[in-house]
Amino acid sequence: MKKMIIAILCMMIVVIPFGAMAAPEFVGVTYEGNTNGLFTILNPDSFSTTTSNSTCIVSAAGTKGSTMAVYLYDASTGMYRKINTYVNNVKQNEKVVGVSGLYAEQVLLRNGLNKILVYAQSGSSIQTKRLEVTLVSDKFGGNLKAYVMGK
Repeated sequence: MKKMIIAILCMMIVVIPFGAMAAPEFVGVTYEGNTNGLFTILNPDSFSTTTSNSTCIVSAAGTKGSTMAVYLYDASTGMYRKINTYVNNVKQNEKVVGVSGLYAEQVLLRNGLNKILVYAQSGSSIQTKRLEVTLVSDKFGGNLKAYVMGK
């Protein structure tokens, strides 16, 4: 019995610090961080962009050791939901920025407006940044290109 209690206490000591640093599963639409110094968005290159590619790579230069996650707006809940990715069948929904200072996450876009929130946390410092990526059909992109080239 004593060994069981010690094992449970050891597991709690290992797991609790990671749980405290974990980004929340949902973030409200008005949620703001308390700092601006944890990361700089590298891609997409503007706050609002349009593409005909169904995936978008969100990348950032971040502070080493900060935990980062990407959220996608969920209209059914009216909140941002954390994007989950799987590597070797293991769920990974946030990453710690390494010594390179680079962070990247692939986002699968839906047709129309995609509201994205990038979240970073280091200790008690939290930074958020909102992005908008509009996915248009290839046909629309081709028509736009023809219009621009015709001028």
